[in-house]
Amino acid sequence: MRRPTTTLGTLAAAAVLTLGLGGSAHASTGELVINGQPIHDPTGCVLHNGPAAVTNHTDSPVFITSGRWCTGAVIGVIHAGETRFAPFAANILVP
Repeated sequence: MRRPTTTLGTLAAAAVLTLGLGGSAHASTGELVINGQPIHDPTGCVLHNGPAAVTNHTDSPVFITSGRWCTGAVIGVIHAGETRFAPFAANILVP
């Protein structure tokens, strides 16, 4: 009985995440600072080359991706109010 309960719980969690991600249709408000350069009310894919210190002063988390044009794996999350270091050329996805 434990196996079906675990499977159903996993499926339910995946459904909630999928439905929840589709509902947001607004750009982040605030400021994203990359190597000291502010970007006001960022949205979409923010490209940068080389290592970067990233400070998130927006109202939502942003994601560091491994591929060009925000493709590839998400390799880091920067929550609102946090500063993180992106150690190599990556891009930042602002949902």
